[in-house]
Amino acid sequence: MKKKLILITLEVEPKEKYTRDLKDFFEDYLEVEGYSIREGIYEKIQGDLALVTSPILPGIAQKYLSEEIEIIYMNRTFMKGSLDPLHNIPEGTEAMLVNNNDIGTIGTISLLYEMGIKHIDFKPVYPNLDNIPDLKYAVTPGQMAYVPKTVEKVFDIGWRVIDISTLMNIITKLDILNERIDEKLERYLKNIIPINQGFNFIFENTNKMKNQLNVILDVIDDGVMVVDKEYKVLHLNKSIEKILGIQEQDILNKNIKDLIKSSSVLNELVKEDNIQNYIVKYNLTNKSLIVTKRPIKTHGNIYGYVLIIKDKTEIENLESQLRKQLVDKGHVAKYHFQDIIGVSENLIECKTKAKKISKIDSPVLIIGESGTGKELFAQSIHNFSRRKNQPFLAVNCATLSSDLLESELFGYEEGAFTGAKRGGKKGLFELAHKGSLFLDEIGELPVDTQVKLLRVLQEKEVMRMGGIRVIPVDVRVIAATNRNLRELMEKGKFRSDLYYRLNVLPLYLPPLRERKDDILYLIKDILNEISMGNKQIHTELLHILKNNYWGGNIRELRNCIEYMAYMGDEVLTIRDLPPDFSKSDCSNEKIEEEWLFSQLHMEDNNIAKEILSILKYKNAGRRAIYDELIERNYNISEHKIRNIMDFLNSNEYITYGKGRKGSFLTHKGKEVTRKIK
Repeated sequence: MKKKLILITLEVEPKEKYTRDLKDFFEDYLEVEGYSIREGIYEKIQGDLALVTSPILPGIAQKYLSEEIEIIYMNRTFMKGSLDPLHNIPEGTEAMLVNNNDIGTIGTISLLYEMGIKHIDFKPVYPNLDNIPDLKYAVTPGQMAYVPKTVEKVFDIGWRVIDISTLMNIITKLDILNERIDEKLERYLKNIIPINQGFNFIFENTNKMKNQLNVILDVIDDGVMVVDKEYKVLHLNKSIEKILGIQEQDILNKNIKDLIKSSSVLNELVKEDNIQNYIVKYNLTNKSLIVTKRPIKTHGNIYGYVLIIKDKTEIENLESQLRKQLVDKGHVAKYHFQDIIGVSENLIECKTKAKKISKIDSPVLIIGESGTGKELFAQSIHNFSRRKNQPFLAVNCATLSSDLLESELFGYEEGAFTGAKRGGKKGLFELAHKGSLFLDEIGELPVDTQVKLLRVLQEKEVMRMGGIRVIPVDVRVIAATNRNLRELMEKGKFRSDLYYRLNVLPLYLPPLRERKDDILYLIKDILNEISMGNKQIHTELLHILKNNYWGGNIRELRNCIEYMAYMGDEVLTIRDLPPDFSKSDCSNEKIEEEWLFSQLHMEDNNIAKEILSILKYKNAGRRAIYDELIERNYNISEHKIRNIMDFLNSNEYITYGKGRKGSFLTHKGKEVTRKIK
């Protein structure tokens, strides 16, 4: 059954246009129903997601929708080439911006400014405006019927169209992404001017307040509220709810005078038309607020205000954090979970587990092959944890000698060794206090250093080389390895007590060959990153790339794609593959040996091999197998063992005996065990 998207507009004409556009784009994937407030809505609307075209509509639309329907706002943009005629208008020219209502007019002006059309001084014109300016030029987004007849030259830039960000929001929330829709998004993007959704535009334009419209764009990250001239709230963002301690439904379309009449902040809001960074006390939450207020004017007439409200404490904390980052330059985690590209089930499951791990303040052990993104996950875990505003430091244990690594980790006192810096040096544990320390390639850590690391983890204190003073530290350790630490333990190269101290929260990262569905998305991300997003991938080449072994994982894929992008034509084909690329890697004995059961994740694959190796020598029940795996240092539940054994049974590798006979290998299972080392 198709999911239903509800569109709600103010006017009839936008309802008809955008309903038609949405139906054309989503075709058989969604059912789309459009409603307009102007026509009236006389029934309770049922659906899966609601889309509104105006910032004043969520509160109005809510009463017509069933409670469980989420409401999202439609971002709009323009078709490519539609704004070209505006560049011919001389700089500083005054021109009407004509739309069918005041909110749409303001929104269109804001959008044009955002797209770089800043050389025109737009004057809002809409129905029932008291004073229509006498101007030679008019610009309108398809609203010719409202353009005054006195205008000499009209530039019709066409209706605003739905931005790609809104389509992606719909696709994500309704979970309908597939290859065909992905291709449609690519084609759609080629025909529109995409809105810049990042905050760079906002920060670059901070303090460039040329007019009241730019204020909204410049400070969107702070608390923003739009009110009419009677102080009725028309729009607010999420930040202001947190700052004022008021929910949207308690304030939208209500008069701010009635809501906060007991607070001294009200006097500052209504006393002057212009307020710049005025500090007031807000009684409801006992906070100090920084208030900025700008009037929205047309020819000297005020018809509303923009209020920007900031929490003074948060501003001070932000300044402190920025100063700390400047002092500890480079000690900041820059990656977040949204930077980890992919849609495969393996990756989504891994990210979900990592987010849970982030909230638990215990050591983490990230296990994954080279190039799977271990540091990317480590930084994301830090940025998702309560330590996100504290330092993040990283060291690769394989790149430093034993003595140098020890001095880096624990620091040293003055005179501790020849060449020691005057005054000594703080180690990474001290520098990471209250934050996180990422120990990459932990399997390469020298044994004598392992002893000292274990003490720090146990005692939460560090002693510098050559020192006698014990320094308390509060550091979360995130370790990573591409080695089998249990094998290293058996060989005496890794301490078991350190392993169990680090392995509190293990996180297995799937190799690229286990997340084939992500390869296309990774390729597009790599191409965009090197400014070659226009390159196309031939179907035959994509098949080769998806089925390659990728021993170097994402790092190897990146090298391969960069080589082809720089050396190939617009459409990349098999001929553009690097000279050292071996297509035989797609199906070799290495895969057969390491990845016997392609239906299982690599971690479950390893457990399945262990179960077969146990049954190779004796029949055993599930409980006995569980005890044996625990002895072999596997952190596993009986429930997972049951699932894996059911898989082996259904694929005729093992069979269940009756009564207490336990499970035993089939002929097929015995054949497979010969491949297991």
